[in-house]
Amino acid sequence: MLTWNELLAEIRADLQDDRAATPRWSDKVLYIYAKDAIRDYSTWFPLRLDRLELARLGNSFPLPTNFIEEIHVEAPLDTFLEKRSERSGVRYRPNPHAYILSGGRLYAETAEPCLYLTYFAAHPVPASETDSPFALSIPETDIELIRLYVKAKALGQMRSRQAALDRFKATSGKRDDNPLGPEVEDLYGEYLRGIQARIRGGFATLYRTGRLK
Repeated sequence: MLTWNELLAEIRADLQDDRAATPRWSDKVLYIYAKDAIRDYSTWFPLRLDRLELARLGNSFPLPTNFIEEIHVEAPLDTFLEKRSERSGVRYRPNPHAYILSGGRLYAETAEPCLYLTYFAAHPVPASETDSPFALSIPETDIELIRLYVKAKALGQMRSRQAALDRFKATSGKRDDNPLGPEVEDLYGEYLRGIQARIRGGFATLYRTGRLK
């Protein structure tokens, strides 16, 4: 697996920002963009984690911070609970084999003191821009997607700065000739095409597995 230090070096090389004594983008800015990229990538290709133990807190079980979507819930192990759909105005009978998700918590009427959650999770990110040895969980074959996303964000920042120049200000009339505009859009398009190509079977319409809580 690639380390954060190796990814940062690849991002700078891709941006041609590895030659000057003073780089255009700081490590902190590229770290923020990389975090955004990893979190977006996670909604398409999340990390699967099996049988994480959730301890009861009051009348519910707090979900992990990296939770995207559950696969199944067990209480106890090898006893699978059924997800119940909540409908307004409908009263349900007590069911120790059912659960619901709400507000970052899992509610179940089981008497068990803990549950076991198998779920899709967001890929972990480095603790900070200085966390050089952090090992990424994203497959190296997909690192190109992270670089594309970061490059689009970085050039988008440059486009915003250029848009603030006098020749792009609103006072000079509506302008759509910012030279970085098409390049940024092409990069985001290339990122989405890369996502689509990696989805098994290929879909015309992209679909995310879930959203970060």
